[in-house]
Amino acid sequence: MRASANGVTGRRPDARDALAAALKVRLESQPLPRVTVTELTRDCGLTRQAFYYHFHDVRELAVWVFESEVAEQVQVSASQDAWADGLVRLLVYLRDNRTSTTAVLDGMGRSGLERFLFHQMRPVTAGVVTEVGEGRPADARDRDLVVDFYTSAVLAVVLRWVADGMTADPYRLVGDVELMLHGAVRESARRLDERRVR
Repeated sequence: MRASANGVTGRRPDARDALAAALKVRLESQPLPRVTVTELTRDCGLTRQAFYYHFHDVRELAVWVFESEVAEQVQVSASQDAWADGLVRLLVYLRDNRTSTTAVLDGMGRSGLERFLFHQMRPVTAGVVTEVGEGRPADARDRDLVVDFYTSAVLAVVLRWVADGMTADPYRLVGDVELMLHGAVRESARRLDERRVR
């Protein structure tokens, strides 16, 4: 039986971390498709059986590392200020781990990355909409529309930044995003509520 995605296993709880560390070292000198299970298990002193207990293949390990670490960067309190701090942390993480990020992007593809990041960022955006919108929009469908719209907008900026080589300063980029969003969430919520009153 393989381990569940949440990291709970019955055997060798540190095996995933050891494999993750070995993979990161390997990715500094070789592309993901050339990394083998044999190399990784030799690097961290595990058996192939131990590897396959946790992961189906090297790509699955790479995606797990990326998802686990990115989720840590994004999971922040949902206040407006913390949202911006969380976005900066995410961008700095991606840039500081450029080799791993690029390798995983090659494995996940843009659509996989987009789905993953949207799922991670949406709860944070929902908290911002709740706080800034001051209870608006009143209708749950309108609220979901606002959350999805602004999550998608920020996600588009992040994906463009990644595609451009992650060279722009994360602090400046997030500051620009904040300027563009300043008041926009509140105004969107207000307009949707007004439309329903008419």
